[in-house]
Amino acid sequence: MKSNAKKTEKLEHKVDELKQRLYDEQNKIAFTNAILEGGSLIIWAVNTELELISFNQNYFRHFLQKDTDSLIGYESRGKVKTEEAETFWKRKYDEARKGKSIDFEIRIEAGGWHSWKEVFLTPIYDSMGEIIGISGLAHDITEKMQSKINLIVSEEKFRNIFESFQDLYFRFDFDGKVIMLSPSVTDIIGYEEEEILGKDIIDYYSSSRKTAFLIRKLTESKSVRNFEADLLHKDGTLIHCICNIRIISDEEDIPLYVEGVARDISELTKTHNELQRSKEIVEKSLKVKERFLANMSHEIRTPLNGIMGMLHLLDESNLSGKQKDHLKALKSSSEVLLNILNDLLDLSKIEAGKMTINHSVVDSKELLNKIQLLYNQQAEQKQVTLTHRIDSSVPKLISSDETKLIQIYSNLVSNAIKFTPEHGTVHVELNFKKQETENTIILSGSVTDSGIGIDADDQEKIFSSFTQLDSSSSKSYKGTGLGLHISKKIIKLLNGDLQLKSEPGKGSTFYFTFQANRVTDFVPNMENNQTPPKLLQHQPKVLLVDDNKVNLDLALEILKNAGCKVTTANSGAKALKYCKNDVFDIILMDIQMPDMDGYQTTTKIKQECAYTPPIIAMTAYSIDSDKEKFIAAGMNDVVAKPIKPAMLIQKVEAWTSDDSTEEINIQKSDNALLSDIDMATLETLRKYAGTEVLNETLLEFDKECKQQLEDIRTTFKEKQFEETLVLLHTLKGNASTLGVEKIAYQAELMEDKIKTKNYHNFEADLSTLKVLYNSFLNVVGNLVT
Repeated sequence: MKSNAKKTEKLEHKVDELKQRLYDEQNKIAFTNAILEGGSLIIWAVNTELELISFNQNYFRHFLQKDTDSLIGYESRGKVKTEEAETFWKRKYDEARKGKSIDFEIRIEAGGWHSWKEVFLTPIYDSMGEIIGISGLAHDITEKMQSKINLIVSEEKFRNIFESFQDLYFRFDFDGKVIMLSPSVTDIIGYEEEEILGKDIIDYYSSSRKTAFLIRKLTESKSVRNFEADLLHKDGTLIHCICNIRIISDEEDIPLYVEGVARDISELTKTHNELQRSKEIVEKSLKVKERFLANMSHEIRTPLNGIMGMLHLLDESNLSGKQKDHLKALKSSSEVLLNILNDLLDLSKIEAGKMTINHSVVDSKELLNKIQLLYNQQAEQKQVTLTHRIDSSVPKLISSDETKLIQIYSNLVSNAIKFTPEHGTVHVELNFKKQETENTIILSGSVTDSGIGIDADDQEKIFSSFTQLDSSSSKSYKGTGLGLHISKKIIKLLNGDLQLKSEPGKGSTFYFTFQANRVTDFVPNMENNQTPPKLLQHQPKVLLVDDNKVNLDLALEILKNAGCKVTTANSGAKALKYCKNDVFDIILMDIQMPDMDGYQTTTKIKQECAYTPPIIAMTAYSIDSDKEKFIAAGMNDVVAKPIKPAMLIQKVEAWTSDDSTEEINIQKSDNALLSDIDMATLETLRKYAGTEVLNETLLEFDKECKQQLEDIRTTFKEKQFEETLVLLHTLKGNASTLGVEKIAYQAELMEDKIKTKNYHNFEADLSTLKVLYNSFLNVVGNLVT
């Protein structure tokens, strides 16, 4: 009996202990709940599927019970912006699921009320370190945020007033009495502040009808922008101004006074029509020049390529001595024509002041011999005697830009022969003028003719671009009117000046000065050897793509003679077909082709062929920005047309040779291709972030990039250039971070153009960016899958 009593007593004791422990646990839970539910904190948790698994009553009241709007507000740069709630929260939760602890400020709107919350999202880890959910915590910061926003608004208001002091700031009450003025009132309408304060503001407007209109508009909308009015100056004259005026009210929307800013636009009004007319002329001129440059560059270089190439092949055949001399003159003329063409076609570079001087060693006697050789035939045809003389004081060797000197002389001599009648004379000279420093000298060139001469009133006109003294349809002398304008620009770059002495009926003398350097120690450069190198070490397989038969045959001969195995394709479609069925060491790709151009062909080869060799663009375009596009579009290098055999073979050897000499390595490095995705960058990111996070980041970049491309197109079309700049800058930064080099490069190029208001090629640039995005998709698809 005693034993049972003891057992019963023990059981009762244990029951009491369990009750006490249960009571304690309940108290703890109640205490915890009191903490979670009794304060103002909003607390919740979601699992990795973003499903709500726990929350307190505050969360229920603020997020579940109310009919919240579909937009979430957040503060950015002092302004409240909005975004769809579902998209906003998903993006924030996605960041937390990647292991980031984040915090942000939002404005919750529901049922006509709003409040600001500071939110903290933190990943929840299990014992194995895996993320199993996300905890959320938020607290009210409405008062703090409202104060912050009010402060920003207040600072903005006073800053606008301060910055407008260069114009006329004024304030008046509802009786029309002026109660405040900026000191600039004296500069604009001649009165001192004290003379106007307390006076009726209507007394200083010239039109009562406009004043009535202003009062009516202010009553209706409480503000009037860009209101044009004439203010009365103290001396009685009218000052045409543009005004922004508004009614200022207190917090209870009770009107207090009217304030405004007036800007003097008298001079702008006077010149508006002229500026508008000039702007239209310039815009039309720029468009004409741009089309001219693009088309002429290709159309002239293509036949010139054939001429120079065939002259090269002819030079390797058996010719007599006299034929060799004729051929030498032809080659010299074609080379000079090419050099002049390079500058002539880039008129925009000249007008923008971007033409540069390339110094080289010039044989002064040979310089004038070339001019004589170039224009002997033209002079003989006109029965004009062409002579030249060089001053004995001129050094044999000088350092200057030979191409530009020839271009100057060529323009002057060509004009002289053109405007000189039969049996007349044209005389060319090069003279020493003075010694400037120990090595720097000033030389003087001149071209004198016995031609028709130029009237004094017309002598300045002839140096303007596209200007001819006889512009009638029946004019006797043909030309573009560009030569003298270009010559004067070039001479200025050479630190010289171009002048004219002329008398009608007695002829003209154009004389110019230029700066040069003496050359004392000179070793001939073997790079000038025109014999193309032979590829004796290997026989690379070359795919040659060009729709022009002359260019195709010419390049084929050059490459075959150099030891290459060449396959030709006269269209992009054939080139793509060959690449699918064969493997080449290098592709030489023409750019301008019908149906499928060089850009499109390159893209399709990269997308559809198992192996892509180096692709070298062969182009008759000469503008630097075009060459940048070739590289950005996936081509490895560029060969300019007309093709020089030595340069063509050098490119092929540099990109196909296994020789690891320093020279070839340097060349390959200089022409290094930007990557769709830089693998070194990806490996670094993979090391520190992990494969899963990296893959998610690439996919997220893909999604954002696709949207950004559409937004860039839309904002540019709507002329929201600041928004376009932000989008391009963001795309550039994101692409650079992930090593998406081509997209980053193209975005930066487009960003720079927008900054300088260079809008005319934007659609083409955006098309290039989309091509690069598609190329990125192919690469990232293989990486992620």
